Amino acid sequence: MGTIWQDIRYGVRTLWQRPGFALVAVVTLAFGIGANTAIFSVVNAVLLRPLPYPGAERLVAIYENTADEPRDFISYPNLQDYREQSKSFEDFATFVPQSVNLTGIEEPDRVRGGFVNSAFFRILGAQPAVGRTLQPQEDYPAQQRVAVVNYAAWQKRFGGDPKLVGRTLQLNGEPYTVVGIMPESFRFEMDEVEVWLPAQFWPNYKIDRAVPDAFVIGRLKEGVTLAAAQTEMQGIAARLAQAYPKENRGRGVRLFPVHDLLVEDIKPSLLVLLCAVGFILLITCANIANLLLARGAARQKEMAVRAALGAGRLRLFRQLLTETLLLSVCGGSLGLLLALWGVDGLLALNPAQLPTGQNIHLDARVLLFTLGLSALTGVLFGVVPALQLSKPDLYHVLKEAGRTVGEGGGRQRLRGLFVVSQVALSLVLLVGAGLLINSFYRLLRVRPGFAPENLLTMEYRLPRNKYQKPEQQLGFHREVIERIRQVPGVRAAAVVRALPFSGNGSTVAFTLPDRAAPAPGRELKANFNTAGVGYFETIGIPLVRGRTFNEQDRPDGPPVVVINQLMARKLWPDADPVGKQVHFVEQNLTATIVGVVGDAKQYELSEPAQAQIYDCYAQDPGIFGTLVVRTQGEPLALAQAVKQAVWSVDRDQPVWKIRTVEYLMTANVASQRFVLTLMLSFAALALLLTALGIYGVISYSVSLRTHEIGVRMALGAQARDVLRLVLRQGLVLALIGIAVGLGGALIVTRFLTKLLFGVSALDPLTFAAVALVLLLVTLLACYLPARRATKVDPMVALRYE
Repeated sequence: MGTIWQDIRYGVRTLWQRPGFALVAVVTLAFGIGANTAIFSVVNAVLLRPLPYPGAERLVAIYENTADEPRDFISYPNLQDYREQSKSFEDFATFVPQSVNLTGIEEPDRVRGGFVNSAFFRILGAQPAVGRTLQPQEDYPAQQRVAVVNYAAWQKRFGGDPKLVGRTLQLNGEPYTVVGIMPESFRFEMDEVEVWLPAQFWPNYKIDRAVPDAFVIGRLKEGVTLAAAQTEMQGIAARLAQAYPKENRGRGVRLFPVHDLLVEDIKPSLLVLLCAVGFILLITCANIANLLLARGAARQKEMAVRAALGAGRLRLFRQLLTETLLLSVCGGSLGLLLALWGVDGLLALNPAQLPTGQNIHLDARVLLFTLGLSALTGVLFGVVPALQLSKPDLYHVLKEAGRTVGEGGGRQRLRGLFVVSQVALSLVLLVGAGLLINSFYRLLRVRPGFAPENLLTMEYRLPRNKYQKPEQQLGFHREVIERIRQVPGVRAAAVVRALPFSGNGSTVAFTLPDRAAPAPGRELKANFNTAGVGYFETIGIPLVRGRTFNEQDRPDGPPVVVINQLMARKLWPDADPVGKQVHFVEQNLTATIVGVVGDAKQYELSEPAQAQIYDCYAQDPGIFGTLVVRTQGEPLALAQAVKQAVWSVDRDQPVWKIRTVEYLMTANVASQRFVLTLMLSFAALALLLTALGIYGVISYSVSLRTHEIGVRMALGAQARDVLRLVLRQGLVLALIGIAVGLGGALIVTRFLTKLLFGVSALDPLTFAAVALVLLLVTLLACYLPARRATKVDPMVALRYE
């Protein structure tokens, strides 16, 4: 221990004597370790840390599946059969997210609701902070309406009222008694819910085996594996298909760990980013190793003297490695500070992409990771220089002429190898970033099929007990639109059920009456939406053929629909679809096509065009509506006026999700922007470190070759000859690195396929552009020392010879 302490003290003194070298090394390491720690903090919180529930590893999401729907919800009668027949689960919980109207307050509002059964809280192991949760008897009809409020809503909406339990809230126009408040620590990871209500009070609740409405979570019994439960549930599903062929034929069951379900969308992106920062760390190690080799050349005489006085190679190796570990510890400490800022930056960049974003922080696992990473980097960049320097050539170093002896060939090759590896790793990162830039550019150029500028949107849901009849619902929709059109600054307004990029939408199964009927379950399918009069004109979807909906399309008139151009081309490529009929299977309704409109994206900009059917709001009003308002100026400036127009029809009707359509489109590409921004940052850092590494190697090489350059110039070499000589050295290293990097990129970029849109992972233009950029950066990094070499004075270079 005494010897180790002596090595540490000497290492500190040595680094203190070279503050410039130490500062550069520590800062370089801090960037590499800090980037890795920040990304690992996210990976730890999202992918590695278990969900914050007791026995979270036994929580399983349960879906039914069909040939057309790999993940479908479960009907309540089917769920009851699973509950009665399964021996693998402790219980099953249901969850249906749907916001609810909160009235009886100063301004009506919409709160995020979750309709659950009583097993929901038991399965998650959640205990209320005040009051109680739902009781089993409240899963059945004719029970009192009760509600459980989460902590954040209690504080923000109700001011932390200690008497909230027992109070009555008007939700969806009905009185609900608050029976409990959840603790601050409880958060349902799948959706941010403010108030939980019994499942039976969900407005669309149906005890119908043909209506799969419930998202189901089960808790496995102790010792039961996922595979065993899957086998048992599949057997039950097969029996249900035999017992109820009309509703359950072809329906199976699939189980997923809840944690895996939560992270499946973000996981590929996080793994790509983790690999990217790993490359940054390797580039950092190569850079520091080159610095140590350069610094070691100045310490050859010191090492030779130590060896001559009896120090063994192991003793010298240990001393040198101690110094590099000191550098890595200092770099890791500074990197930890940078990681704190980096995590805050990641969350500010796009917290919506991180399912557990509120819980991301530096915990003990992250601290251990940073400590281990610091030690690993110290070994990675320190071993090779220490091996080289711990075996000095006593004869050449200690003789008087030793000061003019150049660097050995082995050490030169090592420095070149480090530069080649930096260039290769940087090229892989730059190619990845280039592909993502190309992909994002193509994504932004996708036309959504409508004009998103100056469009204001907001949603509302009518309380069913107040608007029970379709004519009441239609009357509200029509009157609201008429009031909004009278607001100054409004150019057009309409109502639609599922606004593009809002996340809303559905599909419908249909047949064509003039063609042979397909087998049950093999019907045609299309996206389905309900649009009001003026919707297509308001949002800017062009009319291609026929007409759109008008006031003559009455509730008691013949059902009419409008289809999009893709559906018309697919089903009637050589005929006019206007006047043709479609039959909706589930509704048992036949409607006539009256118009064809342009194709519009519904869910994602990156999605391929899909068949789309619109029916008329007047004939299918419903309680849900999304207002679309085209304004003359800034849309959000009219938000309050539009809300007042709604309240002029019904003072207790809340509206929410007040946003512009441009905002929805921006949010639609947020995940791609998140990954792109980070990859660009990492690629830029890699390029900077590589440029510094090349500059350092060439600069040091020039200093060692001062005598040679002086001789060349004394013998008649021109400045351009010296410039060419130095540039050639850097370009050869860069070209070798580019060749190696291209081979690596051909392999690595295949893992980016799922993140790309409209561009191949092997796009030759991107590969060529990145290689060219690296060559230009290499030329720039080599030019400065090369230019300095042309200024060498032969008399000065040869003065001591």
